[in-house]
Amino acid sequence: MTTKKQSIGLPTTATLLFLFFWSVAAFTQSAGYIEQINQLQNRMLYLPTDSDRIRQGREITRMLTDWLKTDSSFFSKTRPLHVGRVNSPDKQFNLFTFNIPLTDGTHLFSGVIQLAPQNGQCQVITLTDVSRQYETRPVFEQFTPERWYGSLYYEIIPRKVEGKKIYVLLGSCLNNSLFTNKKIIETLWFTDDHQPIFGYPMFDYGLKIQSRIIFEYTIMAQMSIHYNKKLDMIIFDHLAPSSPLYTNNYKYYGPDASYDGFKFKDGLWRFWPNVNPYARK
Repeated sequence: MTTKKQSIGLPTTATLLFLFFWSVAAFTQSAGYIEQINQLQNRMLYLPTDSDRIRQGREITRMLTDWLKTDSSFFSKTRPLHVGRVNSPDKQFNLFTFNIPLTDGTHLFSGVIQLAPQNGQCQVITLTDVSRQYETRPVFEQFTPERWYGSLYYEIIPRKVEGKKIYVLLGSCLNNSLFTNKKIIETLWFTDDHQPIFGYPMFDYGLKIQSRIIFEYTIMAQMSIHYNKKLDMIIFDHLAPSSPLYTNNYKYYGPDASYDGFKFKDGLWRFWPNVNPYARK
């Protein structure tokens, strides 16, 4: 008895043409949005008032949101020139942030979260910066997209705590004031209905478990925070005042050539002082 071989259907010419023209259209649409956003950001520094610049920032956020609703933008690696993009390692979301320079030299921040596409479209959530409302560092609070402690994010580190996925975000708050910058180790998680919440108590640092870590230091210095895969730790410059006379006066703080870190253990990121970032695991 002979058996028939099952043939594997090849794409038809019409299908290939459709995919080709769809790809070209998606690329052209993305390029158009990106070019317009680049032009708006380039003009921002020339606007005379803060209200004009904030209004321009809102327009950039609106255009960014419109572009990121398309599923093709989720998988694309392109981005506007002055917008930071960081993708979650598990491919669940992308995070876009940018700064709005004000006339006094300080900055506001804006951002959007793009969730993985469902049924051909992405849910996009805008972030509204309220960081300037805080004179002290809010290390225990939770924030929502409508009230977000703004930052420019550059790295995402996922971990699971009691079955819940918690993402650690590393970010910069450049020109936070006329005298200091800030670096932040933020936490992000999602509710069952995909709503983002910033702040989850998981940093064993000080007397209480903190939801985020915020470092402040002189605008004249640079501070490094990064995830070291070899050591499986978040490594950062140890900050110290230039003189004991300036303790807690952060415009005189800067790196002192030593390093500290956080290591994830038993559901918490635990503080480790005096880390050698060049040591073997």
